[in-house]
Amino acid sequence: MSEPEERVRSLLDAGELAAIARRLGREIKRDYPDGVVLVALLKGSICFLADLVRELPGPCELDFLSLSSYGDGRTRVRVVKDLDLEVTGRDVIVVLDIVDTGLTLAYVLRLIALRGARSTAACALLDRQSRRLLPVEVRYVGQVISDEHVVGYGLDLDERYRNLRGLEVADEADLRADPAAMFERLSQR
Repeated sequence: MSEPEERVRSLLDAGELAAIARRLGREIKRDYPDGVVLVALLKGSICFLADLVRELPGPCELDFLSLSSYGDGRTRVRVVKDLDLEVTGRDVIVVLDIVDTGLTLAYVLRLIALRGARSTAACALLDRQSRRLLPVEVRYVGQVISDEHVVGYGLDLDERYRNLRGLEVADEADLRADPAAMFERLSQR
């Protein structure tokens, strides 16, 4: 086995991702039987959101936020695409692909609370608690992961690898070295 091959492994396949969406959908439906607004952060959460919303047979509405980092330390965010829905008096769940430092999630939860939401919660496919800088609650967690680089199922590296069906763990240098060859290798798994 070549060196880069050894640093690539499957984290979650399509079946495991579907099972996570089913489980989290049941939990959300249990907690919000009268409906909920799902606010997804673009772009990484889109695959997860599509699977999750199909598991919510009751009333739900969808909206999207897109954020961009700015500043020297890149610890501040600005809204690039704002909500279209009114969230005042509504129960809102923020849907994310991954929670790392907690900075983005804390910002979004505060933004939605300031707009008068009745309640806010977070639903993340992946929770990388080892990198947390702010203590934020993620009520619905697909899976806790270690400090590894993950691509696929919406998660990217430089806008590549989002369209892999599963989640793959790979060394960032390997992903950058020959993206076409690495995509081919990962998509065959």
